[in-house]
Amino acid sequence: MDTRLLGVTTVLLWGCVITPDPPPIASATIASNFQAYAIHRVGLIQPREDALHRSLDRAIRIEFLTASDYQIISVPPSALSGETPLERLRGDYYAMDALRPEVLQELDALLVPEVIESKTSEPQRLVLRLDLVACETGLTIWSATVSIDGADAAVRHRIEDWQAQLPGGTRDMDPYAVLESSERLARFAVRQLANLL
Repeated sequence: MDTRLLGVTTVLLWGCVITPDPPPIASATIASNFQAYAIHRVGLIQPREDALHRSLDRAIRIEFLTASDYQIISVPPSALSGETPLERLRGDYYAMDALRPEVLQELDALLVPEVIESKTSEPQRLVLRLDLVACETGLTIWSATVSIDGADAAVRHRIEDWQAQLPGGTRDMDPYAVLESSERLARFAVRQLANLL
């Protein structure tokens, strides 16, 4: 065998072996003492009553029940005191007095969703942050962000993989069916976050 041909073949095969993984579309930060918190009852904050937030609420319930043993409890806007907004005060701390005391005493933690960007026209885009906040301290003990960009071929490929894993799903399902549905897009995005818990 010609040594040049052998060299080219080796280089090509080596390139196939060390092809890097696609960049992650979700990332998470976990507090170093995360395991010290006993978390069972988690309040899911519903910041708004629009279609996207209702879809996120359903997606978080489904995906976090699958990914954890948390009992997810809805915390509607009426449970907020109205005097103090539930927002990050500085760094990773939330103002826990934003919740009525009777609601807060029943919970171990809060899941606080934040839609950073949402674009429903092509190319669809959803950037979502989800914080898990310890009720006793107001400290964010887990925070994850996902960025879904419908123009990115790698994202569409991951949507195809996800659809294939769903009951009755196949790899040849159209990823645009997910991108064009706020319900499915929210479910896909939240799945990326729940996988990091």
